[in-house]
Amino acid sequence: MKLSRLTSNLLLACGVITLFSWTTRAYTWYVNDLQSDPYLAWLHFPIIGIFLLIGVYLAYLGIRGRRATRQQKS
Repeated sequence: MKLSRLTSNLLLACGVITLFSWTTRAYTWYVNDLQSDPYLAWLHFPIIGIFLLIGVYLAYLGIRGRRATRQQKS
């Protein structure tokens, strides 16, 4: 499947935004939630991990798509 430059840019942007928002959420989880209610905090831990992995994968796909479209133009 071929990705256009626009699609690659959108994937990269979604990945970066996801990583930024869930990294700040992980910080908030560590500072606030983990200190107040450890049981509830550990329920959120897998969600944070899954969304960080999704963000990394989206950014990876966006970067690979951008590199592939750059090589096709040359």
